[in-house]
Order: sequence, then structure tokens, then C-alpha cells
Amino acid sequence: MTHPSPFGLMLRSLRVGQNLTLEALASRSGVSVRTIGDLERGASASPQRRTVDALADGLGLDVADQHAFLRAARARPRAAVATEPAGAIAPHRVFDFSGRQAEIDEALRILHGPQPADRQRPALVISGAPGIGKTTGAVEILSRGGEADRRPLVFVGLDGFSSSPLTPLQVVTAMLRQLPGAEQKPPADLATARTQWQAAVAEAPVQVLLDNVANEAQIRPILSICAGDVVVVTSRRSLAGLEGVRRLRLGPLQRDESIAFLGRLIPHDDASDLDALSEIAALCDDVPLALRVVGNRIASRPSWTAADLLSRLRTSEDRLRMLVAGDLAVEAAISLSYEELDPRTAALFRWISLIDGRTFGAHLAAAAVRSSDVAEVERRLDDLTDLGMLEARGGDRYRLHDLMRLFGLGKLRDAVGSDEIARRHAHIRAWLLGSLERAGAWYEPGRDASAVSRNGRSFIDAEAAAVWIREEVEHWWPAYAEAAELGEDAMVCDVADALHWYSDIWITWGHWHRFFSLAAAAAKRLGDPRAEAAQLGYVAWAEIVEVGDRAHAVLTGHAALEAATRAGDAAQQGWAHYYIGWASWTLDRLVEADAAAAAAMVAFRAAQETTGAENAQVLSSMVKARRGKYLESIPETEATLARVRSAETTDSLTSIVTQFAACLDLVDAYVAVGRHEDAVRVGALGIEIARSLKDDTRVLLMMRRHIRALIHAGDGEAAIAEADEALAMLGPGSSEAFIFDRVRREVSLIGTSRAPGSEGDAA
Repeated sequence: MTHPSPFGLMLRSLRVGQNLTLEALASRSGVSVRTIGDLERGASASPQRRTVDALADGLGLDVADQHAFLRAARARPRAAVATEPAGAIAPHRVFDFSGRQAEIDEALRILHGPQPADRQRPALVISGAPGIGKTTGAVEILSRGGEADRRPLVFVGLDGFSSSPLTPLQVVTAMLRQLPGAEQKPPADLATARTQWQAAVAEAPVQVLLDNVANEAQIRPILSICAGDVVVVTSRRSLAGLEGVRRLRLGPLQRDESIAFLGRLIPHDDASDLDALSEIAALCDDVPLALRVVGNRIASRPSWTAADLLSRLRTSEDRLRMLVAGDLAVEAAISLSYEELDPRTAALFRWISLIDGRTFGAHLAAAAVRSSDVAEVERRLDDLTDLGMLEARGGDRYRLHDLMRLFGLGKLRDAVGSDEIARRHAHIRAWLLGSLERAGAWYEPGRDASAVSRNGRSFIDAEAAAVWIREEVEHWWPAYAEAAELGEDAMVCDVADALHWYSDIWITWGHWHRFFSLAAAAAKRLGDPRAEAAQLGYVAWAEIVEVGDRAHAVLTGHAALEAATRAGDAAQQGWAHYYIGWASWTLDRLVEADAAAAAAMVAFRAAQETTGAENAQVLSSMVKARRGKYLESIPETEATLARVRSAETTDSLTSIVTQFAACLDLVDAYVAVGRHEDAVRVGALGIEIARSLKDDTRVLLMMRRHIRALIHAGDGEAAIAEADEALAMLGPGSSEAFIFDRVRREVSLIGTSRAPGSEGDAA
């Protein structure tokens, strides 16, 4: 006798609910009456996909119902519980288990550690991604429980990926079958089951492993029945709705654990190549199932070596298809979770596979699916996280592991094809660069960030913009380089123009020279000499502060000057002269530096460029100081600092940077002429200004000047305290820490009242 399948029952319910006869549905769908009847009766249990799609169209199902309909069709058939030995055979403890010591120790503390007198032992919920080793880890934990490991294990597989998973009563019935007295009549309800269970385990305690749980409702009554027993639950979902439990989320193995695991699986000679094993582990994302697959593949092929498989994994266009050994397949494990997704979440999963990088934010995910509803996208990302297909990394940051990304890309290619993928990739690139321009615009004087016309996200303030710039650099930097390579020159120049103001804050990024060089080349291709002059100026800046090639910065400054002259742009001529002068000053080419500073001031005044003129004045004072003309440089620099700090633009980024440069110059000048109290005063102001920029590099630079001033002023105690503060900022192992540490030790040896100038010079 056949029994209707879950799909057959759903099909009949939908048909009858719409008051359709078999003939009417056959007419609408194009599926024969006989086929529909066989499906409803259970005579045909595995319909083809095109049949399911045709029936869904005939029934007029919406997207959500289509998803449920397809899931029911895909469901694995399962015999009735009355004849199924559900949970009778527990998974075995593997001999080659490796790693997870920290997780196992935590689990054992939860299951067997001391409990408050008024509380019962909590159940342990183990969750994680497909193939991460939840069941294997649970068995290992239960096998290491000391006295508890001699208790019988009651195991039930809850068939969490079936369209009709076990009910709570079916679960507890399967559990009772494994206890002494299993011949008694199965319970008719959960109350009877509770009585039978508690009576049995009172005489003979057991351990319980509930594997592959579908949802909270499936086991909430079971946890109540088993309250106080040793219970471990595994699920791909976090089961966040359960109360009174403890949770253990399993992630990838540590790299040394992965290498040890592979070493146990493959022949000894191959296991000695630690570099090869480490790279194999990386290509497997340190996921235990993937590691077992590759280990088994090597071990089962005598002619293969670890290096052979590594070569194949490196070059394979479809690495997932390589991760198959017998009935073990990584792709199949991921598919079970993927098929649980509703259509819109599945589409989101596919599209975020286009996002490279270690982590990404919800706004970028929304851009990938071309959605303006970031809150909804974030909810779906949380669903993916709950199912173990995505890793939450704090805040709104997520990580899609490499094997998941490969799976998603495969599904994406099947769903939309290469042309649409290329269009969406271009959309993501444009969104990233538009967002970058909007973020940079917050730091450009006089510019309204909301007026940026390019597509991209908005920011509520400059701080939020700065956070995004730094968090998403691994996405926008490759997008920017790709745009330059593709010849999207106007976009490249616009983005560089917007971001150059922020570069003064984030000097430590390390890629500004390449960034602005790409923009300079783009401007040249556009035939725009003004833009070329501006971008070459930024390149010269990077050569001075980042690359340290000051001689080349002079040459770049002259190239910028030539372009600015062709453009007839006085402001850009001023900046070109300024960079020439600054670079020359660092090279002690003081005559050239002085002439360039003077030329810069003339050009800036002609252009009515106040910010540039103030910077040029500071540069002129720096040249005088380097020549020993401190009595001339000090009043000029103090006057410049006062003007900048009193101006309406005092809080702008460029104004703050100018103030900082002036303070640096003044501290050195005051120390040189013996006005140590003034040096201390200006140094403290410089530290305050640097902190307003949230730039530790500048803070530490000014601290070095300030410590020197304190030492010369005879306040060694304050100098030591500030050196300690600097060391705390740097942390152990920093290349700069020795400078402050040496000052601290030398001042301590000399005494804190007054130290000679040599110790100050050490700072």
C-alpha cells in the first residue's frame, strides 16, 4: 500500500483549496491527469523539476508558496516512524579526531562542571556551518565526560532538512525505544512520555544526543522532559529561541589543527610536507569535512601525493567538484542548507558571492542585490548566519567563507549567466566608488557631501564616513584599481579629488602613492591639465610623507607646475610650488625651498587661496628655522597659527593640518632659542590638535617633540609619564617603542628635576 508523500499531500491540499478538479489542473498546467493523480496518491514520489514548475504555474503560486512546493518535492522520503528504527544507531567516535581542545574543554565545563544548587544542568546546543563537524564534535565531547562517558548514549537523528521532520512525540518515542523496558507501549502523548522517561533514567542515567535539529519547537518539549540530564543538541541553526541552554558555535579549525588532522589522514611521507598541507588547509577553509575529503582522496590513491592534489586544487576552476571522496561531498553538505532558503534569501546568498574580501557590511550586500532596503537585507543576512552559511563578525560585518563563495558563484552562474554577472559586478564597482566619493566629500572644505551625484550610500557625519572608508578599503581599493584599468577616468579623478582631503588623516594606509598615480594617469588621458596638475600634486605629497622619495617629489612637483601653467590655474601653480618647496626643505635644499615657498604665496594670493597661503607661510618659516633664523620664524609662525585658529574654517581638516604643522615648527624653534615653557605650551596644543584628527601617528610625533620640551624645561617626571603613555599607545614590539623607552630609562637614571639636552635630543 502506498502512502501520500509530503509533496502529494501539499499538491492535493492546494488543488482542493482552489476548487480544482484533476482535469482542471491538468488543463492549466499541461501535466497529465494520471501524473497528478499518481503524485497525490504517492504512487510517484520523485517528480521532475519541470513537472513541479508546471504545477506551480497551474496553481498560480506566489514566490513563497513556490519555494515551499519545491522543497516538498525535493524532500527525501521517510518511512513511518512506527516501523523506522529512528535514532537506534549513533554515529561512531572517529579515531582521527583532531583539535577543538578549547571548545571541548568549554563543553565539558557546561555539561559536567559544578552547578548552582538551585539550577539544573543546561543542555548544550552546538551549531555551525555545513561540514564544520558538529556531530563528530558532539560525539567526541560526550565520549570525554569522565564518569558520564560510561553512560549509554541515546541518539536521535531529527531529520532537520526533511520537509516533515520528526515531531516532539516521535522524537521522545524514538528515545524511549533505546532504554530498558522499550517493550512497553509507546506513549500516546508528551505527558505520558515524560513519566516513562523520568522513571527510566532515574534508575539508569543516560546521555542524549539530538542531532540535526530543525527548529526550536521540535525539541523544546524534549529539553523539558530531559531537564537535568546530559543533553547535547546539534543544528545548523543557532536555535536562538531556546531558553535555559548554553551554546557552542563551531567555526573552522585553527591552521595547526587542520595540518595535524591532515597528517592523521594521509600517508606519513606526504604528511611531512607541512607547507603543502598548510596551503591545502587554506584552500579547504579549514573546514573539517573538506579536510577529510582531501585527506581520504590522497590516502585512497597510492600514486597521488599531497603536492599533486594541491596542484589540482590551485588550478581547478571548480574546487568544490574536487572535494568529493566516495559518499562525502562538501557541495552536497552545503546544498542541504541552500535548499532551506526562501527564494529572496537564496538570491541574496548568490549575489553576495560576488563580493570579495574578508568581510563586508550590510550596505554593500544591499548594493549587490540592488536593494534600497538595507534593514531587510540585514535580516536576511542574519538568516544566513543563523543557518551557518555566513559568519557574523560583529557590528554589521559578515564573512562569507571561500567554499561558500564558490558554491554561491556556481549557483549564480546557473541562475543568471555570465553577462548579467558582469553587469552586476560593474554596478557594485560603481556603488563602491560612488560611496567613496560621498565619504571623502565630508572632508572637503565647502563641499556638500549630499550633493555628490553618483550612486552610493550616504553618511550621517564625517566620523561615519571615515569608519566606512577604513572598513571597506579591501573592497573599494580593488574597485578603484579596476576602474583605472578599464579607463573609467572621470570617475577615478573625481574619487581621488574627494579622497585626497582624507588622506592627510590616514597617512598610514600605505597605498596613497599608487592611488594618486592612477588618478594622475587618468587625468592625463582625459587631456585635462588642471586635473593632471592636482593629481600630480597629490603624488608629490605621497612621495614626501609615504614613500620617502623626496628627490623624486621635487621632480613630480615640477611636472605638476608645468601642467598647472598649461591650464592657467594659479591655485594649482601655488600647490605645485608648495610641494616643490616642502620636498626641497626635507632635502636641506633651502635656497630652492625658500624660493618655492615665496612663489607659492604669490600664486595663492593671486588665486585668493587662503588655505594654501597659510601653508606656504608655515613652509617659509620652517626654512628660516632650518637656517637658524628662529627670531624671524617664531613670530611669523605664531601669527599664522593665530590667524588659522581664529578663522571661520578653524575646524576644517585642512585648517587643523596647518595648525599641526605650525606647532611642530614652533616647538623646535622655541627649544632652539631656550624658550622651554613656550615649547611645552605649544607641544601640548599640538598633541590636542593631533588627537582631534584621531591620528596616532601625528600624536606620537608631537609627543616626541613635547617630551623633548619637557626635559629641557626640567620636568623629567612629566616627560617620563608622557613616554609611558606613548609606549602604551605603541604596544609591545613596535619599531618606535625603543625611542620612548630609551628616553624614559635615561631620564629615570639622571633624575626627574632637570635633564641635559642630549637626553631631550634622543626623543
